[in-house]
Amino acid sequence: MEESFPGPLYLLVSCLEDLNIGRYSFVAAYSVCFYDWIISLDQEVAFIYPAPWNVVKAAYLCCRYYPLVVAPFQFWGLFADHEQRVCEAYYRVLFACTIPTILSAQFIMMLRTHAFSGRNKIVLAVLSITVLGLSSVIIWVIYEHLTMSLMFFVVKRTGCFPISDQPNFVPFAYYYHLGMISILTASFDGLNMIIVFWYCIRERGTIGPIGQSFLRQGVLVYVITTLLNMMTIGTTYSSQLLHDSKLIPWFAYILPSALSCRLVLMLRRIASPTETELRIEYSHMVNEALEMITVELHPEETSQDFLPSTSTYAQAQPPPDVYHNKHTR
Repeated sequence: MEESFPGPLYLLVSCLEDLNIGRYSFVAAYSVCFYDWIISLDQEVAFIYPAPWNVVKAAYLCCRYYPLVVAPFQFWGLFADHEQRVCEAYYRVLFACTIPTILSAQFIMMLRTHAFSGRNKIVLAVLSITVLGLSSVIIWVIYEHLTMSLMFFVVKRTGCFPISDQPNFVPFAYYYHLGMISILTASFDGLNMIIVFWYCIRERGTIGPIGQSFLRQGVLVYVITTLLNMMTIGTTYSSQLLHDSKLIPWFAYILPSALSCRLVLMLRRIASPTETELRIEYSHMVNEALEMITVELHPEETSQDFLPSTSTYAQAQPPPDVYHNKHTR
């Protein structure tokens, strides 16, 4: 008769895979954030630092620098080999450090959606209630359903990897409650997309350059974060995967912060173009105006005919007798 529970050897292999996957995925996620910060630093200095303090600037700085500040502590917790008593004291704190990372990215997207809706108060109220609900669920999961990893029953010293306790109706679902965070985050992204599409259809034809750029880039951010959360949900609740759900959550928790910061920089660059970009834009405007004038004056001619040609100069010369008299005096 086959065993319904994993054997000791399978549990050992699974725990070791947990250890490697959790550490590698954490390094990969933070490497993306650090690289994005380095390549965007010049734009940040140009568009964020000189700007007056407001909610968007504060949210951007928190979203950009908070993950980088807490990264050393999280590296220490996940990569150093600790005794069980050390992890029992810090495993909740390690996971709680990801709360501002998750919420700051969602807060930025909420502000962008609110601005796109024309600062509609109803939209702001709905999104604010949703963010508060997401925050409450995250805190509830951390303090009520987060527990120690089973690795300490196999290896005596390892990193502090938290898991959620198992519900009675789902055996070996070690990330069941953590998956609820991904479900709510994906739902919040979906709500933002619905609001954006609704106002896009409603205000069709009156959307300015910033709104058009937000449609191109902001919706892409929504789609990427939603896909990450959907992948997390799929791996979390799959009965065939006991450890792979550690791979996606770090990306789903950390990567949206980098995407949200890049969206803010893109919108700030459009709102505050450089002198070179203004000259290029003005040049395009002048060329378009000249083409319109040419079409109105000479509909049968192309815009290139607006420039004087050699024949035009010949026609503009005075009559032969006047020219002759002028030079024979």
